Amino acid sequence: MGMAPTAITSNARPETLAEILEPISTEEFLHRYLGKEYFYCPGQPGKFAGLLPWADLNQILEHHRLDVPQLRLVRDGKPIPAKAFLQYRSNRRVPRVRSAELTRHLKEGATLIVDAMDELQPPITDLVDNLERQLSNRIQVNMYAGWRSSPGFDLHWDGHDVLILQVSGRKLWKVYDKSEDERPPSTPLWEGTLNDGDLLYVPRGWWHVAIPLDEPTLHLTVGLHPPTGADLMSWLTERLGPVLAQDLPRFGTPDEKRAYVDRIRDAMAAHWNGQLLDEYFAYADARVQTRPHFSLPWTTTTPDGVDWSVKWIVPRQIDLDSGVTISAKGKQWIFAAAAVPLLRMLQAKGTCSIRELQRCDLSPQVVRSFVGELIEGGLVTVVPNVLL
Repeated sequence: MGMAPTAITSNARPETLAEILEPISTEEFLHRYLGKEYFYCPGQPGKFAGLLPWADLNQILEHHRLDVPQLRLVRDGKPIPAKAFLQYRSNRRVPRVRSAELTRHLKEGATLIVDAMDELQPPITDLVDNLERQLSNRIQVNMYAGWRSSPGFDLHWDGHDVLILQVSGRKLWKVYDKSEDERPPSTPLWEGTLNDGDLLYVPRGWWHVAIPLDEPTLHLTVGLHPPTGADLMSWLTERLGPVLAQDLPRFGTPDEKRAYVDRIRDAMAAHWNGQLLDEYFAYADARVQTRPHFSLPWTTTTPDGVDWSVKWIVPRQIDLDSGVTISAKGKQWIFAAAAVPLLRMLQAKGTCSIRELQRCDLSPQVVRSFVGELIEGGLVTVVPNVLL
C-alpha cells in the first residue's frame, strides 16, 4: 500500500511518530495498520539521514567497546564467529573491534548489525523516547548495513512489529502474510525496493525478507514491543497471589478439588471486569523506568539564575486532568493543584526554560524549588549547554 512522498523537514531528524509516518496521520496508522496490516510509504531522500549518518556509525564503531550479541556480522542467514572480527584479550573483559577483519567480511557480503542503537546514538534516543511515550510500548532500534547482495537473514517473521526506516541506499523487500502452519505463503503480498527516505511497516508474525542490491545500504528497524495477553495474565496472577499460593489438592476428595477450582474461578471473576485492560495499562505505565539521563554537574547543583532549561523525561503520558497525583517509575508523587499548569507545560513541550515555567503564576522561588524536586525525583533533567 503506497503513499505519496512529501517534503522532508530541514533537519532530517524526525523526533515523533507523526514525522516518521507522514504523509499518513498517526490516527490512521494506529487504527488502520498497527497490528493489522503492512504498509509501504515512499519518502524523500534524506528523510531519515540525520538519525544515523555513516560518519556517526564510524564513530560508534571506533569509540564504543561493543560485543556480541549487540554487534554482529551475518551472511546468508548464518552468524560469522565473533573471533573473526573481535579481538579478545585475557586481561580485558570487553573486546576491541578488528577493523580490517570486519571490513573484509563486509566486502565479502556480510551484513553489519548493531542492536540497541537507541542507547548509542542521541537522535535515535530522542526519537525512541517520544515513540515510547506516544505508543506506551517498549521500543528498541537495531541497525542493519550491507554492501553486497547476500541477505543477512533468510525469510522469517518477528515476534514484534517493526517500522523499517531506510536511512541510506536501497534494499529489496518482500512481505508475506501470516501463515497458520508456521510455513511462509508461496507468494508475497508486496515486493518492492526501499529507497533512501522510504518506510515499511510489518506487523508481528508476518513473514518478510530483505535483500541488499550490491551497493552500500543502511536501515533502522524500530521494534515495537506491546504488552501481550501473557503479560496481562502474569499481572492478574500477582493480584490473585494469596489464592494461587495454595497447594493444589492432588490427593483431595472430589469435593475438595471442586472447592479449590471454585475459589480460583471466584477470585478471577472478582477482578474480571470491563476496566481490566485499563487497570493493567495504568499499572504497567506507572512502573516503566526511564533510560539513564545525566546532566552533570547541574543535576547535583541546580544552576543559578534563569538562563537554563529542563526536559520532561517521564516515559509515559500522564493524565494531568485526573488530579495532582503522579504515578511513574514505580513511585507516586502528590503535588499541589497550583503545580498542574507547570507540569502540563513540561509534558506538552518536552523542554522548557525556567523563564517559561515562571509564567505559570508561581513565584520564581517556588518554581525553582519545585523544579529542584522534579530533578531529584528523576521526572526532569537539566538540559546541558542551554544558556538562553
